[in-house]
Amino acid sequence: MHKTSSQGTHQIGYLRLLKIILLIGFVCLSIIGTVVSTTTTTYAAGRPGGNVTDPVVRAVDIAEPAVVRIITTVGGHLTVHFSSTSNVTFPQSGSGYPLLLSGSGTFITAHGDILTADHVINPPHDQSLDQFLNHEAASDVATYINQNSKPGSSQATSNQVEQALNNGQLASDHKYDPATSEVYLSTSYTGPLSASDFQSLPDNIHAAVDRIEMESSVNEKDVAIVHVSLNDMPTVQLGDSTNVQQQDELTIIGFPGNGDVSNIPTDLLTSSINKINVSSIKTTDSGAEVIQVGGNVEHGDSGGPALDNTGAVVGIVSFGLSTADSPGGTSFLQASNSAQGLVQSLHLDTTPGAFQKAWDQAFSDYAVSAPGHWHRAQQEFARIAANYPLFKAVAPYLSYAQAQAKNEQVPNSSRTTGTSTGNPVVAYLWPIGAIVIILLLAVLLFGLFFSRRGRKSSASSAPTPAAGQASQGPPSPAAISQQRSGPAEAVKQRLQASP
Repeated sequence: MHKTSSQGTHQIGYLRLLKIILLIGFVCLSIIGTVVSTTTTTYAAGRPGGNVTDPVVRAVDIAEPAVVRIITTVGGHLTVHFSSTSNVTFPQSGSGYPLLLSGSGTFITAHGDILTADHVINPPHDQSLDQFLNHEAASDVATYINQNSKPGSSQATSNQVEQALNNGQLASDHKYDPATSEVYLSTSYTGPLSASDFQSLPDNIHAAVDRIEMESSVNEKDVAIVHVSLNDMPTVQLGDSTNVQQQDELTIIGFPGNGDVSNIPTDLLTSSINKINVSSIKTTDSGAEVIQVGGNVEHGDSGGPALDNTGAVVGIVSFGLSTADSPGGTSFLQASNSAQGLVQSLHLDTTPGAFQKAWDQAFSDYAVSAPGHWHRAQQEFARIAANYPLFKAVAPYLSYAQAQAKNEQVPNSSRTTGTSTGNPVVAYLWPIGAIVIILLLAVLLFGLFFSRRGRKSSASSAPTPAAGQASQGPPSPAAISQQRSGPAEAVKQRLQASP
């Protein structure tokens, strides 16, 4: 009896111990999961480039340095017909009013070839351009009228003159000089600028368009490829616009005029990124395939790229249809396949150059979570900074990668295949968690084994009732006496029974 009681007590104690061990194990695993989650989100806070683990965000970040602002200047001359015998051309100095028009473009080769909309570098001489010239000339026209008016006459204001020019009360003719265009690198390439105005900008961050290589006019496909004397530039690849479907989400990069909140070059050369949705695919009367989109597309975005989720150009911002009641209106992109025809006709080499290959690789290592990626990223960013000193926008990426690399344990490539989170503590947490799970399973298996073995031993030591005999209740003293009869007693009984 004492032996059976000891085994039961031992099993109960063992089961209690097993429950405690399991509870501790689950608490440890919860702590490990919390630490891993906290560490992963902490290192990503304030990360340059935003959520670069998102492939779409990463593709846009890589493409952004290749997008440029294009400022086109047109000299305008306004001839006002005051009477049949009095015609005056403004400005009276002879040189035209410099009408500045802004658009966007994208490097598509490493050798200075830029894709844009044709109307960005060849502004159409339409009503909007005439009204722009009227606005610029109105002050000079008002001054002339006031100087030549009769004494006592009311003075004309520039607003009154502009309105009279626009509605035709003052008859006038408009004449324009050939357009010239200047390309400016964005702060996504140059980094923040110290210049206080455009005239103070360094010569190496902008270049004149030296030739229009090929174009399709605004009345046809509204695409053009221009050239500037810049080499080894960032580039974006042309995609296949036939893959674009309704409800697709695209990303446009450009320089909308409404975003120019100051005249500081850093602000004027900082691009804007907007999401747009594909509403429809259509064809114009001229046979151009266009992509109708909804979203925030503005003047100044014209010529800029519309990127798919891989970062390839599938559209070029072209034109919009708006009314006084609906200034946002509907916007259209020229399909990238229209530009692809120009590229093929020019036999342009769109293979990424040395800069773009280095930038792609460095950013990819920066964005992933493979073991040692921070060390690789910092080394690659450092090489880019050394080889391309004008690419100052790499500085925040380099600084961040260096800071993360200080806390990153570089694993032995021959032994480690796990992921790295940029923290040496986290590198050991998952192996520790796995070991804890294995130990808990081992303890559980041993516990079940010994528990079953203890029950079998207890069952074999208990008395077995005779066949056909009830086992209910405790045995009688006589039965106990009979069970304890030994061999000597049996011999004695046999002798007494013999004749």
